[in-house]
Amino acid sequence: MIISTCNNYNPTRTKEYNNSRVAHGWESREFDWNEEEIIKLTTEFGISGNEYSDGHRAAGSWVATHAIMLDFDDGEMTKEKLLEEQQVWQFDSYVFSSQNHQRKKAKNGKVEPPCDRLRVIIPLAEPITSEFDRQVVEQSFLRRFNQIGQEVIDASFMGRTRYFAHGTDEVSSFVAGKGAMNWREIPNLYANPGKKRGRPSKAESLKLTFRIDDQVKDQHGKTATVHELEPGTPIYCPVCGDAPHRTNDGHNAVLLINDEDLPFIFCSSCQSRGMGVSGKGVYNLHPDDAYLLKSEEHEATVFIDTQTSTYRSFCREPGLDEPVIRQLTTMNHVEQFNKSQRLPNPEVYPRARLELHPEKDDIINFDAGYVNKYMAPQVLKKPVPEGHVAILPEFTGRIIDHVLAHDKEVKDHFYNDLAHLVQTRRKMITTYLFQGVEGTGKGVLFTHVLRPMFGERYCTSTDQDAFGGQFNSFLEDNVLVLVNEVSGNFSTSEKRNLSTIEKMKIAITDEYIQIEGKHKDRFNGRNCCSFFFATNRHHGVVLSNNDRRFNVAPRQEVKIQNTDWWPGFDDLKKIVADELQEFVWYLKQYKVDTSRIGKVIDNEPKRVLQALSKSNAEDFFEAVNRGDLNWIGDNMAMRNGYNASEKHFEMKQLAGTLKNQKAVSTKDLCTLYNYINHKDLSVISFGKAAAGYLPRPKSIKIGAQTVWGIRVDWQGKSGLFD
Repeated sequence: MIISTCNNYNPTRTKEYNNSRVAHGWESREFDWNEEEIIKLTTEFGISGNEYSDGHRAAGSWVATHAIMLDFDDGEMTKEKLLEEQQVWQFDSYVFSSQNHQRKKAKNGKVEPPCDRLRVIIPLAEPITSEFDRQVVEQSFLRRFNQIGQEVIDASFMGRTRYFAHGTDEVSSFVAGKGAMNWREIPNLYANPGKKRGRPSKAESLKLTFRIDDQVKDQHGKTATVHELEPGTPIYCPVCGDAPHRTNDGHNAVLLINDEDLPFIFCSSCQSRGMGVSGKGVYNLHPDDAYLLKSEEHEATVFIDTQTSTYRSFCREPGLDEPVIRQLTTMNHVEQFNKSQRLPNPEVYPRARLELHPEKDDIINFDAGYVNKYMAPQVLKKPVPEGHVAILPEFTGRIIDHVLAHDKEVKDHFYNDLAHLVQTRRKMITTYLFQGVEGTGKGVLFTHVLRPMFGERYCTSTDQDAFGGQFNSFLEDNVLVLVNEVSGNFSTSEKRNLSTIEKMKIAITDEYIQIEGKHKDRFNGRNCCSFFFATNRHHGVVLSNNDRRFNVAPRQEVKIQNTDWWPGFDDLKKIVADELQEFVWYLKQYKVDTSRIGKVIDNEPKRVLQALSKSNAEDFFEAVNRGDLNWIGDNMAMRNGYNASEKHFEMKQLAGTLKNQKAVSTKDLCTLYNYINHKDLSVISFGKAAAGYLPRPKSIKIGAQTVWGIRVDWQGKSGLFD
């Protein structure tokens, strides 16, 4: 006998303990049918009569049923009745007691009196390997024991995921010598003559269905999915195609189309035995698959948004180029939508995330679990005609050249990044800062070139205040954002309070970020936005020395309308619109240097903004590390107030002594730091501030004195501090 046992089962612990640990670890093993071994099996192991392909006790992993376990748990079947039944069976069996035999048991909030709780294990001569056969065998036992209207046997005793905790031998009756049970000899296995042939119940109808991806054999014995077959194809019936009761070995069914244009299977063998829907040999497509087929045909569907747990509809409407996605608030709205779109009602509505996937052209993909909010404009999807070599359009190129202040290095990098964005439609993790007076064309470039290229609905122009509010759901609805009039210090990190600047930095680089909308729970959403920044201010942005986000264009001081090529605003809009398709094709054919993607340019405009990020303290520490006496002298501005000139002279003398030394004491450095930076730190506090900037102080000798300090090779003009 073959039985599955679980490696994770612990017979010394309770059933409640084991139930949470036996989803995995199942292995099929052979056992001899002798009393000692079977008693050991049923009293020391968690067992299942089912075999699983991957050790996972799940319906999808079910391979076969090798043994049947009857479960009498409510006392209707007493020990005496069951042992009488066992004597007339024509197959081997073992009756034993469960852990709760003759124990008080709570049910529905009440404690039931003790009763017999029994099980029977029956080995099978041949495994059950089809779901249809498993169901009919299960039903035959249920009809046998539950025919008087009481649940004598547990209705789920043969479930594909069913397992049984170890029992006891308090009741123990072993029968051998009759052989394993031949389940195919069960009387009326495939038909119930006493059953009325009326309309089948909903549960029965679902059992008499097939799935679109089920595999069947065609008339030549070649295996294919139902979806791959043409209507009218002769096939072997998936229910009885190779059943022993068939008198011939040829194909016996056909795939047909019903009045609703949905596939169904008709089997003559099943019809002759009263099987199928209403006993007519017909098997219909599962309603969930029927819904998906009709949804695809009509380009309309209802799905459950897994992020918000709401019903949403998707359809095309007259007069609109793009599909419409709406939230449905009640089941009545759902049913009305299905009626209006001529869709059947499924058993279970498909589930998916409603989110942007700019890199994909498909809209509905339930297999991958998403409904795509992004519908690329035709200008972006249209392929380059065969043999066409696109060139950079004249006026589009002039706009970009002007906005980027004619800087060749920045322009080359910009085209490389923009071409990569067009070709992959994947988020840029770097950005560009456009600088210039008002009217240099920053808005023209975004509104009339980039926006129609990626879709009007998915590109927005905003200011940095949009990042400072509580809600940022605009990030999950856009693929391109122009942030106007940006200003701030991007060189600092303030993640603890998530300042506006820090939120912008996260949005530029991170693909998944915390999304929060009004009256919506915060969730980890997909950020598909690529960003461009624009400012009219001089030095509106401060960048750190190690900035990895910003490409900085030089400042443009000339308004675009003052150029000699300006044709007028209305004419420019028309010209650029006419050039747009060629510009997209130019970017699609652009040879992208992928090694530069995600990198930023180190140029003079950026270095100017980075210089603004250095604090006086950092400048001081860098000057000390260089041994730069010139910097120290240049930054000794005389203060106002009492005794100012005397103090200033004292500081010049102190600095002047350094040019003849190869070291400096921490105390002298602290004194100079406080004077230059207008601070009043103690030596200890100064040491903490300098940690990480200056070498660690140690005991050194300066002249005749031994002090705490650092070694510095001081450099400077002779007589600077005289």
